[in-house]
Amino acid sequence: MRISDSKREEIESAARELGYIPNLTAQVLSGKASRAIAIFNADVSQYSTSVLAAQFLHNAVRFNYQLLIDTSFTRTDDEYCRDVGNMLRRSPDGVIVLGRLPSQALELIQIPTVVLQQYDMLGNRDGDLYPDLAAGGYMAGLHLLSHGHQKAVYVCTRIHSQTHDKFTGLRQAWQEAGLPDENLSVIEAMYLSEPVEGHLLSLIREGGCTCGLMSNDFVAARAMPFLRRNGIRVPEDFTLIGYDGNAFAYLTDPPLSTISQSYDVISSTALELLLERIEKKESGCDIPRLHRFIKPVFFQGGSCGCPCEPPPVLGWSRDMLFLEERFSDRVVTYEDFIARHKPIKKKDGETASNRLHPHHQNNQRKEAP
Repeated sequence: MRISDSKREEIESAARELGYIPNLTAQVLSGKASRAIAIFNADVSQYSTSVLAAQFLHNAVRFNYQLLIDTSFTRTDDEYCRDVGNMLRRSPDGVIVLGRLPSQALELIQIPTVVLQQYDMLGNRDGDLYPDLAAGGYMAGLHLLSHGHQKAVYVCTRIHSQTHDKFTGLRQAWQEAGLPDENLSVIEAMYLSEPVEGHLLSLIREGGCTCGLMSNDFVAARAMPFLRRNGIRVPEDFTLIGYDGNAFAYLTDPPLSTISQSYDVISSTALELLLERIEKKESGCDIPRLHRFIKPVFFQGGSCGCPCEPPPVLGWSRDMLFLEERFSDRVVTYEDFIARHKPIKKKDGETASNRLHPHHQNNQRKEAP
């Protein structure tokens, strides 16, 4: 309604005096946006998912949106349908799905959606965005090779996919270096009748493994004090790299080098994609999925053999949930990482290491005539 400036000021002044708050439900019924986004399957009992949810909360503010978060994970198909219906009654403008929803529950969502997934055991995909696990394993492999290692072990619960996982990327780096598959060992805890610890010690002491990629940061953080208790120093005797980029990586001794899932990029990309679909009014199951992989980043600690100063006991006002927030100088993007680690062809056909580490670059510059 068009009114004079003086009348508008009079109305707004009265609203302030009365403490009037517009009814969002009524505004939505009149066709206005709710400025709310629903997120399903945010299992906050799992560390990585809770961190991802926190990053969504952090980034939603930039887009002037609030989040409605569904924190359940394990439930029946009927319970999924019930919970989806309850969430939709709150009139979100769009939905972000972490993982999978049953088909009958997904069919209920007739508003814009974005689906974040990882590969399942069959390698099926029906999502928009995926963390590139193979790229992370490849980065870890290149970095370990740059330190001169030739025999490595991958420690995990089980290998979910034979074509797109962390170990596949690790093996790709080894194969590009001309090293045989026999130089890579795998410990799958799910299929062992004895504790993992004994197998790990055996591969180090008898199998000649000098480095390892751990499937997540919790495994890596637990492995370091265990190895120390058994007389194996990290990184002098055995170097390792974790996975996920959890915030506690800088608290280990030495600080843990890890492949970060890049939660900031994942959440920002998902929100931007969803807002684009909201604007275009793309709805429900008719949306063609994007099938885009999000590259990870590398957090340089000291467990990989790179020099790394420990964090100060005190030095900032609060602990950080995201590594990038406090240690952006130690985070290397995928593109920069590959540029530093990939070999370059020399004129005689041989290969040479291409800018392995920042500190190597500094050393070379100092020694140059």
